[in-house]
Amino acid sequence: MNDKTGGIDETLVLRKQLAISLKFHHSETLKQIPLEVAVQVMASVWDACHPEGLPKHSSDAATAIIPKDQVVQSIHKAEPF
Repeated sequence: MNDKTGGIDETLVLRKQLAISLKFHHSETLKQIPLEVAVQVMASVWDACHPEGLPKHSSDAATAIIPKDQVVQSIHKAEPF
């Protein structure tokens, strides 16, 4: 964790770990379900992992509902594996 960046280094590492896990362990499932379903499931799993609410180290960023087109565009801009 980098104190100057507020944990950005750790967050980037965890993000890559999650992306790699989803890609290599769940790619067949993800191919068979719509994006909206995948995102809903991810949110549900995240909630189940945080029954007490937001973790202490979470950012102050607010969560927003993002239009499907914007989500798809962001996913397609992500680094390839």
